[in-house]
Amino acid sequence: MSYYNDKITDVMEVLKNIREAYNESKYSRNVRELRKYAVRYVAESQLQLKRYKNENSAQKTIHDACARRLKPEVLNIEDFDSLVDQWLRKGSLRLKEILLINTESCHKRIQVGQFFERNEN
Repeated sequence: MSYYNDKITDVMEVLKNIREAYNESKYSRNVRELRKYAVRYVAESQLQLKRYKNENSAQKTIHDACARRLKPEVLNIEDFDSLVDQWLRKGSLRLKEILLINTESCHKRIQVGQFFERNEN
């Protein structure tokens, strides 16, 4: 898969891992910590698939997906964490809207819709 023009695949993987950890967590629901864990997890899985040459490159790229690829709607990692927190705690769909804005792929738009529908049920 070409990731060059794809702004949201890595972000969606991070969100999936954050949601799973958030729902399973009995103690820590700190979104920042959950995001850090999710970035590491996604980076490691992509490293195993040989998408990256080393762990540092993998983690930086996955982190940048969340911090920079969604500009101008998301200006930095703090904005991303805030949007994730609002989504998980309050059911805000602003993050969904931003992901939809940042993809032209019909297939990806469907994936985004399905991902957030699972959270609404």
